[in-house]
Amino acid sequence: MARQHRYSHHSRRALQHAAQLASDYGHPFQDTAHLLVGVMMSEGSLGAQVLEIYDLPVPVAKVYLKRLVSPQENVPPPPSQTASLKSTLDIAADEAQSLGSHYIGTEHLLLGITRTNLGNAIDLLKLVDITSEQLRRRIRHIISDGHAEWSLETIRQNARLSELSRRVLNAAEQLAIKLDHPVISLGHLLVALSQERRGVTATFLKQSGLNTDALEAKMATRDRLVFISLERVLEEAINQAEKLGSHYLGADHILLAMTLDTEAIAMMSRFEVSVDKVRRLLQKQLK
Repeated sequence: MARQHRYSHHSRRALQHAAQLASDYGHPFQDTAHLLVGVMMSEGSLGAQVLEIYDLPVPVAKVYLKRLVSPQENVPPPPSQTASLKSTLDIAADEAQSLGSHYIGTEHLLLGITRTNLGNAIDLLKLVDITSEQLRRRIRHIISDGHAEWSLETIRQNARLSELSRRVLNAAEQLAIKLDHPVISLGHLLVALSQERRGVTATFLKQSGLNTDALEAKMATRDRLVFISLERVLEEAINQAEKLGSHYLGADHILLAMTLDTEAIAMMSRFEVSVDKVRRLLQKQLK
């Protein structure tokens, strides 16, 4: 469905967690309680922050969830979504649209869960004396204060992306989701740029000394590198594309922006990249 492309990074992680929880527990389906715990597990998300004030630690929530549904053997992965969960996702999309959001975040997923009390999430909340009305009021308050989840969808909505830059950003996001990292970082972006063979970025990074083995090994850890946001670099990439008179944002503009950002320079140098050489190669390419 088209709305899947509007999910924030955190929402994609929450949905991935929901499917994995149902599979791990032998549940024959995914319902709204799986999604609720999936949101709680999405570290750094707005939805997880909303739920932190309640006395429901993730390990406890998992125990409650496991007991809510009778397990079955030989459930084909991933377990199917119930009609209640599908309706909740539709409602979440509606909530996002009514709030004027370009993305569907974990805050909208929680609004979807609480709007009609569909599925078994409400049963889980009742176990710890949380009402859907309380949770909904808190979410609305957080949103009214201007809090939001940063999403690549914002970039997709406000910049003309080339096919290659779209591929690079999608690859960076998928790597972050695969590794269950709370943000899409400069490290994920550098890995994606180093693996995109259709353009010049992989070649230029290789020529400039990038130690890909060390980079990929570090990305599998919880090092600070994994949590450096790429938002500022993407904003600079848009500026560079405009300065160079380009009608689109390319993967080469993104890499150029990284050579101009202090944190990105420090990160690339850490993996043996000659940043000056990358910049020279790109400037020659973009003339």
